[in-house]
Amino acid sequence: MEDRCQEALKKYSLKVYNMYRARGAYLLETDRGLKLLKCFEGSENRAIFEHIVKEHLYNHGYYNTDLFVKTIEGDIIAEDQSGCRYVVKNWFWGEECNLKELSQIEMASANLARLHNALKGVEFTNEQLEYNVAGNLKETFEKRNRELKRIRGYIRDKRQRNEFEVLFLNLYDEFYEQGIRAQKKLEVSQYNKVYNEALQDMSICHGNYTYHNIIMLKNKTEAITKTYIPPGWINREPISANDLSSRLGKMVATTNFEKSYVGIQITDLYHFIRKVMEKNDWDILYGSNIIEAYDKIKPISNDELEVLYLNLLYPEKFWKVTNYYYNGKKVWVSGRNIQKLKSIGEQNPKKEIFLKKLEGILNY
Repeated sequence: MEDRCQEALKKYSLKVYNMYRARGAYLLETDRGLKLLKCFEGSENRAIFEHIVKEHLYNHGYYNTDLFVKTIEGDIIAEDQSGCRYVVKNWFWGEECNLKELSQIEMASANLARLHNALKGVEFTNEQLEYNVAGNLKETFEKRNRELKRIRGYIRDKRQRNEFEVLFLNLYDEFYEQGIRAQKKLEVSQYNKVYNEALQDMSICHGNYTYHNIIMLKNKTEAITKTYIPPGWINREPISANDLSSRLGKMVATTNFEKSYVGIQITDLYHFIRKVMEKNDWDILYGSNIIEAYDKIKPISNDELEVLYLNLLYPEKFWKVTNYYYNGKKVWVSGRNIQKLKSIGEQNPKKEIFLKKLEGILNY
């Protein structure tokens, strides 16, 4: 593998001082800063789309992304003699965002707002847009509800049921009702207006804004020795929106735009909130602070808040876990998936409390 990497690196005007193994990649200390070398398995069209997004960010003052480094010949992708393809990206010393640390979560939310402010009016060709535009959420909800119903029918017809299947049937009515409620509310919401505006404005979503892709920046020594910054390192005292925005570029980097697409940006905030809330047992403080930190940098309209609420209302995690089970149709179900399903059921009452808070704001 290293020999092939060396072959690919010859196509770049980089002087490499040190090379470290990373998660499925190599970290490179070079004369042009820290870089990441990894295999690339996507399409060239996808790579170009991603590159345009990150170049747009850079040109609009957002510098801390894993921008592709071009080869000597000006290409994004380098290929070795055996046909393996590689990319080299800018990289950063630091650690993944800690989803248990409220101050880091707030900074990550504000960072997302800054990212979204910059990701408007991005220019693409029709070819580059192909397969890179969000689908309609109404169709998604309808499809998922049909799938949940199909899974219930499959399990009910079984003579013998395992622990996962019994648990699914016990939880089904509660979560299916949520799914139907979300679908009906979406039908009479301002979703179409928000969706069409997003497409018209060429608004870009990160597509996978989770802790893996949010780097809290440190220097090399701190990163290598795992020197942790004490809790509360950001919010020791209240800071204004302007101050917060100016500090973000020095403290946070955003990476891995492989799933970026044209769509409603508040969807990124939904995915981030859901992940954080699941990790913190749907503690209202976390959800409220995430929304507030984002809103300080990029004000959330009432229509956007409604779309955020409807995404949260839909039981996506329940659908995701059960759909994975159904598509596998395994005789043996892992204990981890059983525990996931139990956790979803146990957390749902607390999730409902958070949803009620959002309903109050929306006057539902």
